[in-house]
Amino acid sequence: MTIETFNKLDEHQKVQLIFDANKISEKSDEEANYQLFQIENFYVETKTSWQGLFKRIISTYSLKTLPAEYAGEVLSIPIVLSRSQKHLDGYMRYDVKRRVAI
Repeated sequence: MTIETFNKLDEHQKVQLIFDANKISEKSDEEANYQLFQIENFYVETKTSWQGLFKRIISTYSLKTLPAEYAGEVLSIPIVLSRSQKHLDGYMRYDVKRRVAI
């Protein structure tokens, strides 16, 4: 599915896809609750008003058009170190074979 195909769907179909999507982030401020989801190779932000000023706003982004406030969460990459490294100042170590933080 592409952003263009998603944008052509009716509201109910969009909500169904968002419900099944991978949630990347959730943030709130005094105005609204914001959630960012990934659907295939694009991102969908939902914005819901706390005061009922609007029901729900759905915005779509490619990786290139993603707002800067989400970039760190979308592009975050775990730091992987070998078992032989005892420590790395300030960074969590990760056991690749067991796939757990150590």
